[in-house]
Amino acid sequence: MAREPYAAGEAGSRVIRGGSLRVVGTLVGVLAGAVSAPLVVHHLHTINFGRYLTVTSVMFVVAAVTEGGLNNVAVRLYSASGEPERRSLIANLTGVRIVLGLLGGAAAIGFGLLAGYEHVLVVGLALGATGYLMGAIQGSYSVALTGNLRLTALAGIDTLRSLLTTILLISLVFAGSGLIGFYAVVVLVQGSALVVTALLVRRHVPLGPAFERSRWRDLLHETALYAVASTLGVVYFQVALITMSLLDPGHQTGYYAVAFRIVELVNGIPWLLAGSVLPVLAIAAATDLERLRYVAGRVFEGGVIAGGWFAIVIVLGAGFAIHVVAGAEGQPAIGVLRIMGIGVTATFLVSSWGFVLLSLRMHRALVLANASALTLAIALSAILIPILHARGAAITTAALELGLAGAYIAILFRRGIRPPPRFLARFVPAVGLGLGVGALALLVHPVVAVIVGSAVYFGALWLLRAIPSELIDALPSRR
Repeated sequence: MAREPYAAGEAGSRVIRGGSLRVVGTLVGVLAGAVSAPLVVHHLHTINFGRYLTVTSVMFVVAAVTEGGLNNVAVRLYSASGEPERRSLIANLTGVRIVLGLLGGAAAIGFGLLAGYEHVLVVGLALGATGYLMGAIQGSYSVALTGNLRLTALAGIDTLRSLLTTILLISLVFAGSGLIGFYAVVVLVQGSALVVTALLVRRHVPLGPAFERSRWRDLLHETALYAVASTLGVVYFQVALITMSLLDPGHQTGYYAVAFRIVELVNGIPWLLAGSVLPVLAIAAATDLERLRYVAGRVFEGGVIAGGWFAIVIVLGAGFAIHVVAGAEGQPAIGVLRIMGIGVTATFLVSSWGFVLLSLRMHRALVLANASALTLAIALSAILIPILHARGAAITTAALELGLAGAYIAILFRRGIRPPPRFLARFVPAVGLGLGVGALALLVHPVVAVIVGSAVYFGALWLLRAIPSELIDALPSRR
């Protein structure tokens, strides 16, 4: 507990600074995406953009099934291991990821053929599979960066990936490229990220794969149940979009795809933050349960504060965001985006407390909770999409996030890890004031509404003393 970089106080400072940089990098990517997205949507038009997102979603599901939370388990093992075990872990993890990546790519292409997808979609799946394999190897190397709390380096890689994606997408738009060119972007981006990550870790871990049967067996045994939970947790979020592509293809899928893409960009942030604190949670769970309760409480507060703000931004700024991304053609997506924005706060809680469950090795509980969410996703999609179309898919997505967050709270409540009641009593009125006052400012402009709503929200949190002291102490002025 005392050794760097996990020492009490030092670990928290590293996580807050590094996690904040990763969020900044992600926001840079979001802003860059805000530049490229409208160009891409207008260039491809609604139907082709729906095809573009369909391939992305299929690959996302394949990645979830084959990755199965493997990297998260590896981070937990890496954080609590010595140097020789760490080197062996990364080499064998790379070997596992290569094999699973090849199997996943074949499965994606096979799914496209069995589903009767058009030729261009099958080609897109093949390119997506290539990019996924590169990303899988890069993810294996990045375990060493996360485990050593080298979060600044990870932030740089995230930013590189986002900016390069934007540059390539804009270049393709001006070049008049078809869908295949856009599908190829992932190959170039993931390849670049792989090279940079390899250069950063080459002196600390082996870059080549290892195929030690005993290590593979131990790693996969450790991962098995959590892999099922992680796969279910990712698949349920994609069910609505895939169901839309099958039950209601065309414009309605395009409307949902536009809103889904915006929320998907934001949803990367809670997982970045939660992943940043995972090594500390793993060490605390192994050695000091009291510290784990403290860290989990602070993670809950920070996650809910961030999630509340992003919900305010999405709900109040939906009109402006859709106008920028899709123009007049995408106006029906405004209501869809607002509905999905309601569930964003829950996503921050699902990510943070999901990692608390992982650190406690409560894999079975994760499987049951996520399986219930997947079952609910299928049922709600089948009922609501034929009736409400894109709005039905949005209601499904928001309901699932809120329900899963409640399930995680109930599970950890029995282990003595509970949401701080005093914090909740201060958070709820703050977010209510932010949304209420911001809604009045919508009469002026959505951007003004976002600014006013955000100012009221954070001002209320400050006056009610709902901001954790660690976050205040991490501010540059306080340092």
